Amino acid sequence: MAAPDRGHTLLLSSLGRSNTTKTPLSTIQALIVHYLANIHPSPTPLAATIVSSPVFLPFSHSKLEALSTSFRHAVHSKLQVLKADSNGLFSPSLDTQLNVWSLAIFQGLEGGNAIIRLACCSGLLLGLEDILQHLPAKKRDVKGIAEDELVMTFADVIDQFSTSDTWGKEFHSAAESANALALSLIIASQSLLLVPSQKFTALPLSHLLGLIMRTIEDTFDGGRFLFSLQSSLCSKGEFKIHIPQDSPISKSINIVSNSISMAHIGSISKLCARTVSLFVDHRPNVALPLISEAYQKLNSITAHVEADWFPTSLSGATGQSLLSPDAKEVATVIWATLKTLLFSVIMITEAGLSALVFIPSTSAVLPSTSTLAVIVLQALSHLSFVIAQFGGSGHGAFDELKRLFYLALDVLGSDVIESNKYARHLCVVESGLEPLPAHPSYQAKKAFALSAIEQLIPVLNELTIQELVLPTCLSHLSDASHREIFESAHSVVLAIFASHAQKASESTSQQGSSFTRKIVPFYANCLIDNSVQGRLSTLQLRLAFAALVRSAASAADLSLAWFCIDCLLAAIASTSEHDDERNHRLHLTLISCVPSVPLLLLPRLLDPIRLFMDAAQDEKKRQGLIDALFAEIKERVGDREKEYMIRWWGELRMKWAHTGPGREEIQGDHGLDVDLTLTARL
Repeated sequence: MAAPDRGHTLLLSSLGRSNTTKTPLSTIQALIVHYLANIHPSPTPLAATIVSSPVFLPFSHSKLEALSTSFRHAVHSKLQVLKADSNGLFSPSLDTQLNVWSLAIFQGLEGGNAIIRLACCSGLLLGLEDILQHLPAKKRDVKGIAEDELVMTFADVIDQFSTSDTWGKEFHSAAESANALALSLIIASQSLLLVPSQKFTALPLSHLLGLIMRTIEDTFDGGRFLFSLQSSLCSKGEFKIHIPQDSPISKSINIVSNSISMAHIGSISKLCARTVSLFVDHRPNVALPLISEAYQKLNSITAHVEADWFPTSLSGATGQSLLSPDAKEVATVIWATLKTLLFSVIMITEAGLSALVFIPSTSAVLPSTSTLAVIVLQALSHLSFVIAQFGGSGHGAFDELKRLFYLALDVLGSDVIESNKYARHLCVVESGLEPLPAHPSYQAKKAFALSAIEQLIPVLNELTIQELVLPTCLSHLSDASHREIFESAHSVVLAIFASHAQKASESTSQQGSSFTRKIVPFYANCLIDNSVQGRLSTLQLRLAFAALVRSAASAADLSLAWFCIDCLLAAIASTSEHDDERNHRLHLTLISCVPSVPLLLLPRLLDPIRLFMDAAQDEKKRQGLIDALFAEIKERVGDREKEYMIRWWGELRMKWAHTGPGREEIQGDHGLDVDLTLTARL
C-alpha cells in the first residue's frame, strides 16, 4: 500500500474522534486487523495512533475485548500476507518477519495508556500462540518478544493500581474507574497463563496477589450478597417461601451475578492460582504470610455467606414445592453464585497447598503451613452446605474438591498440636448445633466435620479421642436418617480401631489396650444392631466387623477378638428363622472375619462356618456363602494361616462341589487386606 486509501483515512479519523464517533466498533476492529497486517513500510505509526485513541475510553469490557481481538486477528492476517509474499529465494524466514513486525508494533505502543497497551499485547501474544502450529517446527520462536512486552506492560498496570502516591492518583484519567482493575485482570488472565514461569515471576507477585484478592472480594461483595435474604423472605398463598421481584435480595444478587467480574471469575481465579503457586515456589518466606492473608479473606467471605444463609427458611427448605416461582428464580441465581464461590475457593487454595508440599522440611516457614491448612478447611466448612450438593466432602466428592480436602488434611496432619486443636474445635462447634439435627445445613456441616476428623485420627491423642471424638460419633452410630453422617460416624470409629492397632504393632507398650477393651464390646454389639435392613449395607457390615476383629486381635490377649466372634455367633443363633435376609448377611459377615483372626483362633471360627454351610437349605445362598469363603481364603488370608486354610478347604471343597472354572486350587498370592474404611463409596 503505497499511499493511504479511503479505508485507512476512515480508520485514522475514527481513532482520532472521541467516543461520540458514529463508526461502529466492529468496523474499527476490522480496519485495525486489515491495516496492521498490510500497512507499509511499518505498522509503528498506526499502533501509536491506536494506543492513544479516545475511542477506547472510558474503559469497558467490550471495547478492550474488541481491541485485543483486533490484534489477535491481525497476527493471523499477517501470517497469510507473509506466506503469499515469501516467493523469493532470499526472503527472510517467517519467524524473522513476524518478529520484526511484532517489534514494530510494540515500538508504536510505547508511552500509551497501560491498560490499552495491555489489551494490545495480550491480543498479539494470543495470536502468536494460535499460529505456532502453522509454522515450521524449527521456526516457532516468535513469542519471546510478545511475552516480554506483556509482562512489562502488566507490571505498569500493577504499579498503577498499587501505588501509594495519592498525589499521582489525582491525575489518573477519570476513565480509569473502579472497574478498570477488574477489566485489566480479565484481559491479562487470557494471555498471562501462556507466559513461562521464569518470566511470570518477574512481576511484583505480592502486589498482584493483593489486587486479585481485592477484585475477588468486590466480585462477591465481601460475602455479604445474602445479607438481605432473611428480610426479603415471606409467604404467599400456598407457598411457604416467596421472594418479591423488587426485594433487596433480588436486586443485590442480580448485581453480583451480572457483574463483568463474575462472568470471568473463573479466569481471574486461575490467574490467582498460578500467582500463588509460583509465589510459594520462588519466594516461600515472603509468600506464606501474604497467602495466609489472602486465604483468610476467602475464609471471611465464606463465613459471611454461611452466617447470612443459615438462619433463613430457604436454607432449611427440602423441596422445590415450598418455593413460589419468583423464589425459585432468585434461589437459582443464589445457588449459581454459591457454587461459583466454591469453585473459586477450591482453585485458589489448592494451588497454594500443592506448592507447600515441595517446601523442604528444614524451612523456617514450615510451622505456618498447618495454619494455612486450617484456614482452608474452615473456608470449606463454611461452604459445607454447598459441598453437600456435590456429594459431600469425602469419598463422594468431585475430584478437585477431594484433592483439596485430603491435601489440606495431609498438611495439617504433619503438625500434631494443630491437628488436635482443630479436631477439638470441630467437636465443640458441632456439639453446639445438636438442637438442630434435622436442618440440612447442620447435617452438611456435621458430615464435613466427621470426614475431616476421620483422616486426623492417626495423629490425635487418646484424650481428644475419648473426651470429644467418640462422644461426637455416638449419637449417629444407629441413626441412618442422614446417610452420610451415619457412614462417616462409623468410619471415624473404625479409624480409631485401626490407629490403635497400628500403634500397638509398633510398640510393646499396652497403654492403649484399656481404651480398646472398653469400646470393642460396645461397637461389636452396635454393628450387630445395625445389621437389620436399612442400616449398614451387607458390604459395609462385612468390612466394619472384619476391621473390628482385626483390631481386637492385635492385642496380646485374644479373648477380645473371640468376644467379637462370639457376639456374632450369638446374633446368628438368636435371629429368627423367618428373617432369612439378615441371617444371610450375618453369615457373610462371619466369613469376612476369617482373614482377621490369628491362626490360634482359626479352627474355632471355621467349625461354625462349616456347620451353617452344611445346614443351608437355599442352594443359591449356600453357593453365595461358599463363593464368599473361597474369595476370603484366596485373596485375603495371610501367609501364616494360608497353609492351614488350604488343607481345610481341600477336605471340604469336593463335598461342597466347588468345582467351577478357576476354582480348582487356591493361589499362593493374595490381594491387599480389606480396607478399614467403612463406606461403600470406596
